[in-house]
Amino acid sequence: MVKKCLVSVSVTLLAVVAISLFALSPSHIEQLANHFLGQDLSIKIGEKNTLSSKGAELHSFTLNLNQPEACPLVQLENVQAHWWDKRALQAEKAILDYACFQQIPSAEDATKTEFNLTALLASLPDVSVEIADLQVINAEAISSPALQQLLQSQLSAALSYQDQQLHLQATGKTPERELIQLNATLAEQQVSGHLTYQPQADQQHQADFQFALSQNILDIPEQGKFNLHWQRPDLALTQADLSLQWQDRQGILVLQDVAHQQPILNVPFKVEKDQFQIENGQFYWPVSNLQQPLQGVLNLTLHKLTEDWLPLNMDVRLSLFSAGEAGKGNIVIYGTQGVINKDSLNLPLEAHGNVKYGQSIAYVDTAFDVRGNQEDMIALFKEKSILRVNWKEPNANMTVRIPMTDVIIGKYGVGGRLQAFLQGHTAQFSDIDLHLDGQANQFVAGITSLFALRTDDFQRNGVILKSSDSNWWKWNFNGKANVKALKSPITVSGKGAWQSDHVEIQQLQAHLGKFYTSGIRVPKVEMRLKDTLHWYYEEEKLQGLLQASIPDIGLDYGGHFVKPVLELGIDGKALKDFNLAGNMTAGGLGPIKLFAHYRNDELVGRLYWLEQSAKVFQTLFPQNWEWEILNGTIKGQTDFDVSAERGLQMGGHFSIRQAEVAFPDGELRGIEFALPYRYLNSRVELVKNPVQVSVNYLKSGVLVAENLSVKVQGYYPYSTQRPLTLSELKFNLLGGEMSVNKFALPQQKIANVQLYNIDLSQALTMAEYTQVGLSGRVNATLPFWLENEHCIICDGEITKTDEQDVNLTLGPELITGLKSGGLTEGILADVVSNMNLQKLTANVNLTPNGMLTLASHIQGYNPTKRNKHPITLNYTHQENVYELWDMVNYGSTFEQNLEYQLYQKRK
Repeated sequence: MVKKCLVSVSVTLLAVVAISLFALSPSHIEQLANHFLGQDLSIKIGEKNTLSSKGAELHSFTLNLNQPEACPLVQLENVQAHWWDKRALQAEKAILDYACFQQIPSAEDATKTEFNLTALLASLPDVSVEIADLQVINAEAISSPALQQLLQSQLSAALSYQDQQLHLQATGKTPERELIQLNATLAEQQVSGHLTYQPQADQQHQADFQFALSQNILDIPEQGKFNLHWQRPDLALTQADLSLQWQDRQGILVLQDVAHQQPILNVPFKVEKDQFQIENGQFYWPVSNLQQPLQGVLNLTLHKLTEDWLPLNMDVRLSLFSAGEAGKGNIVIYGTQGVINKDSLNLPLEAHGNVKYGQSIAYVDTAFDVRGNQEDMIALFKEKSILRVNWKEPNANMTVRIPMTDVIIGKYGVGGRLQAFLQGHTAQFSDIDLHLDGQANQFVAGITSLFALRTDDFQRNGVILKSSDSNWWKWNFNGKANVKALKSPITVSGKGAWQSDHVEIQQLQAHLGKFYTSGIRVPKVEMRLKDTLHWYYEEEKLQGLLQASIPDIGLDYGGHFVKPVLELGIDGKALKDFNLAGNMTAGGLGPIKLFAHYRNDELVGRLYWLEQSAKVFQTLFPQNWEWEILNGTIKGQTDFDVSAERGLQMGGHFSIRQAEVAFPDGELRGIEFALPYRYLNSRVELVKNPVQVSVNYLKSGVLVAENLSVKVQGYYPYSTQRPLTLSELKFNLLGGEMSVNKFALPQQKIANVQLYNIDLSQALTMAEYTQVGLSGRVNATLPFWLENEHCIICDGEITKTDEQDVNLTLGPELITGLKSGGLTEGILADVVSNMNLQKLTANVNLTPNGMLTLASHIQGYNPTKRNKHPITLNYTHQENVYELWDMVNYGSTFEQNLEYQLYQKRK
């Protein structure tokens, strides 16, 4: 292209010479000029010309290229030529045909025209040429936006030749600014000049050049230097100096980053008769999106295969250096016997070694061919080529292996079968083994700094494809891993794609194995997508819909959730930062609403359910309890936090209103409580405020209690350091009241059961004693210790109330039995058969095996006797209350079980 530009300058000079010849022989101008130009070039002078003694005015003047196809190289319009006092040429317009210039025989053609510089300059008279409007036509083939901007600007040029010195001045302007200005001088075969160029308001370029021309101006100058300085905020190097100089077939190219005072290129080169050579050329490139600069050494040799410079044989060796916490790395890329043709390249290469950055290492072991033309250069990888990256972070160690066999990398990205094998562990997963396998089509993987994006339609195998049908990688995937937090295996499979600026998963089947955590047992979890998962990573947008199904969730105490189904909408920025929103159902339970946010390997959220029938929570009762929920409502809310380090943490509250529960030997009615709680370290904490629990009615066998209330505070499961405390326990029992002020589980000290105003007749009725009658009321204090090895009730005391006496009546059968024992027993039976007890005290002890010892002291009289003599009795009674309770409770339990079974049948 440089030689063609030199040709264009030469032929323009020849046009100037031809016009100047008017001063010598206007009538023979065409004949003489065409004879001088030879067979390749010719001139044509238009009609309507004016000739005078001082000059000439030409309507048009054309310089034509005769072969291979005739076309006009340069056309001048409204030309004025002066030769009297000075020789000058002025043209109102000059039109250059770019397509015609492309047909000028190149230096590589077998038949070429040589332009002798000395002869050319000697043939020129002193002259000046001015072109007010310079236009270039038929230049659509030029794809460079900068050149198109230049060609479409207002161009002008001025050329003068005086005292064997040639001066050129050219400008290009736009309405906003001066786009380009060139000043150049040719003297004694030395060309020097200065160029300024400002394509945008914030961009500046300044160049100085000087080189010595050969006698044949189409030959490369034997010596010269070129310096360029630019300021471009849109480039990686915003300020830089480029220097190129050569002499005696040796030179050096130097590029300096002015902003950071950093050398970028230092490339010495040597040009010999049959080869071009770069030896130990050094480069340093601080790529902004890499953790370290790209730096290395280049050795390159180009061998001539013929007398001309094309085709060429190429040998190359490139070493790339890197350094990281894992040490230093080096990749060597080398190849021999590559061939460079005029329009194509074919270079076999191999690359081996590693790159290290931070704690990560990338390994390269590939062989590939670089081939194609300037517009379609590709790298085709050969068999057994592979890339491997070992990526490390504080909580992760992953190896990614990418087979490269038959993969194509070109200007527009990667094509062919593209696979990836991922193995290792992250903060959430261990033993990861994931395989992606699919087809890529001009896939850039978001690396726009290396690849260009398709913006026009293209053709493949004779079929026209839209630009939108590029930059994608579609794959199937399958793999497995272990979820660290759950200690459970997971398998995944499905299909997805990475296209343009987003990644999507179109199908997903995931199976999570059984796991146990925080008192919860899950046999398995099956997950699938209900809608495509989209991740627009440039826009930081993530969307999708996921469904998880579980056969059953078991709780340690025996309850369970039946067939939970969880539907979750995903909306966020990235795979490590997104929101979740959805519903969970389990049998009749639900929907339970869920809102959560996943970020920094932590899931934080809230779930709640509106008030609904308590019957849907039936499965939360252990089956062996045989409890049935009859009525009531429940509502609640829970905040939770899940992370690999802390596990599951929860906190919230739920409330129960007017619940009724039936069980085989009893029932509960009017259950109400509001329970704020916190779940931490596999333990429920009720520590903020005591929980007030109330039950209107309790029946267990023959025991009936009403208006039960208690405050609960502490921990469950409980321990010595973290007890569960019950306080202010009280309920109505046997016409009186029973209360416990406070006791803790596990029990560390003795506590007291207080009985107040207990109706003895109701107690005997409950105990089904028919041979003893008691009326009146008593109080009792029963110290108890549930886990004491000596006594459960320890020295309890029963006393008569002060309000009224207690009446004792023995039944006829009991009296008859006592009298049959002898005279003493008969007298006793007669005395105590009916007594008013004015004093009653009893000491009570109950051992862990159920043996009750009752030592009583009574004082009273027989109201049926006239004298009403006082009677004092001391009486000790022992009986196993467990056996007694079983006998007493049998009938009631049978009745209650019958009612329970009838209810079961009605369901």
